Amino acid sequence: MEVGTVITRIRAMLRAGELDALICMHAETGLPIDVLVERAIAEGKTAPIYHALTRPQVAEATGTERAIALAEMAGVPVYIVHLSAQRALERVMEARDRGLNVFAETCPQYLFLSEDNLRGTKEDPFEGAKYVCTPPLRPASYQEHLWRGLRNYDLQVVSTDHCPFCMKGQKELGRNDFSKIPNGMPGIETRLHLLWEGVREGKISMNRFVDITSTAPAKIFGMYGKKGTLAVGADADVVVWDPNKKFELSHKNLHMKADYAPFEGKTVIGA
Repeated sequence: MEVGTVITRIRAMLRAGELDALICMHAETGLPIDVLVERAIAEGKTAPIYHALTRPQVAEATGTERAIALAEMAGVPVYIVHLSAQRALERVMEARDRGLNVFAETCPQYLFLSEDNLRGTKEDPFEGAKYVCTPPLRPASYQEHLWRGLRNYDLQVVSTDHCPFCMKGQKELGRNDFSKIPNGMPGIETRLHLLWEGVREGKISMNRFVDITSTAPAKIFGMYGKKGTLAVGADADVVVWDPNKKFELSHKNLHMKADYAPFEGKTVIGA
């Protein structure tokens, strides 16, 4: 981490503390990643899968540790966005065990997709560009660590990092260079459908489903009382959920403004 970046971040955190604000931190160590990306491109490794292979989980773990350290020195809380891997989660767990105000979220793509999606198809490896996001998708074996983190309250929220870039005119900019693929995928409309699968499969309880999608974010971001609860005086933002309704997560059934759906053809129960 460059000296100037450290100074900027600690000043931002100190100011956030004065304003009673909350810093949301994307936690990766960027400069080593830049070197790995540069080397991969020079070696002709340009396919989307190399987006994941040049951003190892140690970069996320180190970034998470540094973000927490700065927040601790500033005496302020910090919120780690889109956490994807066990080693970063372990840094959050250790900090919370010490009583620090550290919060973290994961996203549906890290719970249901894997780096195999980045390999695309045999006919067109660039189909993997649909799944380029940062931090990258990880091996499927990482998913259970995140589900356990949600069950054990080590992860507080499941957000989406919704970035509905289209393949046409946007993601295709990186067809010959994975580092030029816009990072992100559409996810906001499918979040509840997917997480309900976790309830049906016994990975989280129904109460935990409500907590990580509604109550916890309302509390963390200072909106509880108006949001995240059914109570007199609260906003009437009510979702009526049918736990048995079947729904196909296809582009034709969704409203997100992208030209593809990451879970195309998947039928879920709960809508």
